[in-house]
Amino acid sequence: MFNRLAVAALSAAAVLTTGTGVTAAAPIGVTVLPRPAGELPVGTTTLHLVDHGRADPFQPDRARELMVSVFYPATGTEQSSRARYLSTQLIPDLEKQIGFQAPGLFTNSYTDAPALAGASYPVILYSPGAGVTRLLGTGLAEELASRGYVVVTVDPTYEAPVVEFPGGRLVRSKPFPAFTPEVRQQYTDARLGDFRFVLDSLTRLASGANPDAGNRALPNGLGTALDLEHIGAVGHSLGGYIAVEAMHDDERIDAAVDLDGQIGVDENFGRSVTEGTREPVLVMTSAQIEEAGDGNPSLDAFWRNSTGWKRHLVLNDAAHYDFTDMPLLVPAVARSAAAKYIGAIPAERGSSLVRTYVAAMFDKFLRDRTDTVLDRPVGDPEITVLK
Repeated sequence: MFNRLAVAALSAAAVLTTGTGVTAAAPIGVTVLPRPAGELPVGTTTLHLVDHGRADPFQPDRARELMVSVFYPATGTEQSSRARYLSTQLIPDLEKQIGFQAPGLFTNSYTDAPALAGASYPVILYSPGAGVTRLLGTGLAEELASRGYVVVTVDPTYEAPVVEFPGGRLVRSKPFPAFTPEVRQQYTDARLGDFRFVLDSLTRLASGANPDAGNRALPNGLGTALDLEHIGAVGHSLGGYIAVEAMHDDERIDAAVDLDGQIGVDENFGRSVTEGTREPVLVMTSAQIEEAGDGNPSLDAFWRNSTGWKRHLVLNDAAHYDFTDMPLLVPAVARSAAAKYIGAIPAERGSSLVRTYVAAMFDKFLRDRTDTVLDRPVGDPEITVLK
């Protein structure tokens, strides 16, 4: 049901048109994501990564391959095209054939713009919810990049509804008879391996190598923009579990944010829960999840066993997908049909709060700032401090 609703929302938004000129700054189409609050322009590119040392757990006759998007502080954006929300391959190829820019849904980022030189930026990995595309983390990734981070969003191949690889090759989700704990554990194990491999690939990139499987030319300065001494992880739902568990397992990750996810698969808690962590963790949950109580057992155990800094905030009047771009993509006329997934909190307000607190977490622990919203009493009425 969610996949059908998300596709419908994206399609509805994509057919809206605005603007009269055909320029990089004002493409024919619409941008529904709020403009990032940071001061830096945002560039974006994609990487096709192939882990030749690991068979794909869902397709064992193939090496595990991933598509990731990289968002980063950029320069020279006036020479670059605005990035589309949906397709990285099919729509641009079509435009070349027809000779003009087709209407569509755009982001606030610029495709393959040069990375902003003169500094390196902390790196943040993003993992989406179970069965969900990385695209729904675009708004958060842009926000963090505009504030001086490099954000890498990772698609879970054979789990996301569809992953688009170079040349327009589409890999769809592997069907399962039921979404059992065994399936969820398989998703988890695959994603944890993906995070390790992505970090290894970024290390190669920072050393001057090109990790892209097709050796595609990458934006100028992208490798030197990576500060791999300061790494964070954030995820939604199952992705939140991945963020915390990956930090426990991989000492390269310094801080994690869990957005509306329990830290485990049902009663099978992660090692970050059973063994505890010393690294900082921010948990943000929706009023919907708090009412259901699904995450309470793992989160309670995590609080008992972990010794690092931790904070649990509740986003009032919110539902599970208010931590993603989904509320911003659903037209107003369709919000009632999406009530199971998005709450009563206004879309832009909910998005602003999520972005603010996630950015504050990484500012505090990756940049050692002491002036964030996490360093003073909460003043936002939509936020309740649970722990």
